[in-house]
Amino acid sequence: MHGRFFPSLPFRIPHSPGIAHWWDIFWWIFQLVVMTSMVLLLRHWALSFDREYQQSGDRSTK
Repeated sequence: MHGRFFPSLPFRIPHSPGIAHWWDIFWWIFQLVVMTSMVLLLRHWALSFDREYQQSGDRSTK
């Protein structure tokens, strides 16, 4: 892991002087945005499924 805290690309790019310092910050921001949007999307789906399930259960008991 090269003793670094921030992740980097898992492979070397030939003839490249190295990965720029902005890449680490960009990667963390990208991961934060992607994971947050996934959690919010799954939360939205779960709440809508629960709402539909509760409405179908209310209709069947009436």
